[in-house]
Amino acid sequence: MMKKFSCILCSIAVLPCAAQADEFDFSQSGLAGIYYGVMQTRRQNNYDNLPNRLVYRQDGRFEGAYTFADKTRLGAHADYTLALRQHDKDYNGGDWRFYPYALAENPAYGKFTVGYSYNAARQFHIGAQDISWIGIQDSNLSNFLTDVNWSNGLKKTKFATPKSTAIMDDGRAVKFVYFTPMFSNTKFGFSYTPENASRRGMVSRYTDYETNEDGYTAAMQNKWDIGSGDVYTSAAYGEFNGTDKEWAFGIRWILNNFNISTSYKKAYIDGNKNPITTISDNPYLPALFDNYREGQSWDFSVGYKFFDRLKVNFAYLHTEAENTRNRDDLYVQANSFEVNKYLELFLINGYINSKGTERQSANNNRGYAIISGIALKY
Repeated sequence: MMKKFSCILCSIAVLPCAAQADEFDFSQSGLAGIYYGVMQTRRQNNYDNLPNRLVYRQDGRFEGAYTFADKTRLGAHADYTLALRQHDKDYNGGDWRFYPYALAENPAYGKFTVGYSYNAARQFHIGAQDISWIGIQDSNLSNFLTDVNWSNGLKKTKFATPKSTAIMDDGRAVKFVYFTPMFSNTKFGFSYTPENASRRGMVSRYTDYETNEDGYTAAMQNKWDIGSGDVYTSAAYGEFNGTDKEWAFGIRWILNNFNISTSYKKAYIDGNKNPITTISDNPYLPALFDNYREGQSWDFSVGYKFFDRLKVNFAYLHTEAENTRNRDDLYVQANSFEVNKYLELFLINGYINSKGTERQSANNNRGYAIISGIALKY
């Protein structure tokens, strides 16, 4: 797969040499911040629940492309993340992550990408709005407050409930993605992930599938002008390894500085070919560690921007497994203040109530966190 991807990147890189380019453009942006949290949890003073934690996080992107006379753009894009002292690891299991992909787009024909990107359903998803790095979707609140249902480290792995209302089971695996142009008020997106059972994905990282099958998603996003603001909607379907299927829906209403959003996702296994792991011989992979494959989640957010600088947002996420009592409730009240175009201050209040398969305290956790941060935009 890496050889194929490298060949595609090289091919696109040399294409501009065969035609006369009008111009080359390059852009880059990012956000680098330091976040300090003070926590009060049910279980105190252990590795999972420290009384405080300092986390450094940097997220950025850059893109370079040639634009031709017919407005066709050919180029490359990359997202990157550097995170130090975070507790809940990324699916790829590292502090430094780099996701490049090649792109080709034209206003009349749409946009095509190949490489390490999210699937079309994840990119089109409209759900509870996040105004900081510590949000609700695939929440980073678990870097400060342990969720007993989510862990992905060197010594323990568990995804007992979904982490988001977005379809994201193939993670940042190499994939092909196509987005149509806007038709009236609607855009469509499609993605294909070859050999979905790779370590780059979530649904397939540890699950013992009989065969490594592919992943597919199809998504739609709409924008409606209703007179009193704009309404955005999304709908998506995903299928992974032939048996894992998901539906997701979302809606957001924006009126001047006010916004309100909600979304829902349903995940289920069609057939008995790749069942959920109910028995595990590996001590680091407990039974039902992949229970998120049959579950549901929904979220809600409301926010307002004051004085064009101060953003205030409240968001809630509920997620649950179908076959056990695993449940999660996350609340995030976030505030951000733009000092200037380069500097932003954060104050975040978070609460998590995580319930495992049993009622013992070792399988449950709840707690509060107050997190302050300062971030540099570039």
